[in-house]
Parts: sequence; C-alpha cells; structure tokens
Amino acid sequence: MLWGLALPVFDFLSCSLAKRRCYPFGMTKEQQLIYDWIGTLLVVVPNWDKRLPEMYDSLNKSFFSNSLPPISSDFVCEFCEMPRETGGIYLDAKRAAALSKDGVNVRPGIRINANLRCLTDHVKIALLHEMVHVTGIEKHEKPFKNAIAALFLAGAYKGVL
Repeated sequence: MLWGLALPVFDFLSCSLAKRRCYPFGMTKEQQLIYDWIGTLLVVVPNWDKRLPEMYDSLNKSFFSNSLPPISSDFVCEFCEMPRETGGIYLDAKRAAALSKDGVNVRPGIRINANLRCLTDHVKIALLHEMVHVTGIEKHEKPFKNAIAALFLAGAYKGVL
C-alpha cells in the first residue's frame, strides 16, 4: 500500500516512476536501454489500405492460380484489432453469417492482426497462412502443413524466411 491506496499488481509490466516508462516484466537494465533505443528508430509503415489488397492479389495470382475469391464487398482482406496474439483469421461465409447480429453484417474474408502493420514480413506470413484456410483447409493438420510446405517450395516465403 502506498499512501493508503492499494496498487494493482501487474505481472507483465515493470514501471519506473523516475523515467516515466513501463517495461515488460523481467527486463534487465541492458534490455531496457535497448528497448528505449529501438523506440527512437524511425518506422516506415506502408499504406496498407493499398498494399494489403495488392499483396493478396499478387499472392493469389502467383501461388494459388487466382483460385481464391477476389477482394470485393463480399470478400474482404483487411487489418483488424484482435484481443490476443494471433496473426489473423479467415471467416468463411457460414461463420461470418453466424457472427453477424444486431444489424451488423460480418463480411467473409481475411483479417490480419493490426499489431503486425509495422512488420511487413509477418503480414505476408500471416496472409499466406489465412489464404491456405480460404482454400478450404480448416485445421492445422497434415493437409495444412503440406500446403504451407508447398508454398515454401514454390518460393512464397523467399526473402521472408
């Protein structure tokens, strides 16, 4: 207790009142210096409103023979805030309809975690992953793993992995 107030205990942040900074729990002083330095570096974030659909179209043409639905008002490929650490999600028409409620129409398509916007390579990896699901492969079992391996062999991850 501080000044008669109960302070919450955070197991994921360590705050320095002197520096007015919060760090992930368990960071060493050295890691804090690196964390602060990285925070000063310029980050170039692509214009994803244009870039993400272009990436989808290019990957669809190059690695899926244009067999996936084109982006339209009926099939989206966009960024979405997500409540946990996941790269993205594919919603087919059935699942999108089931999620729609209170006059809000959830559109089928791919959503990529908005936290990846600064990580272009990660966006591509997540997008390819979700595009495999669009082909009809739902679970991360052998057919999914084979599809990812085929993408790798075809060069989809060249320059990324």
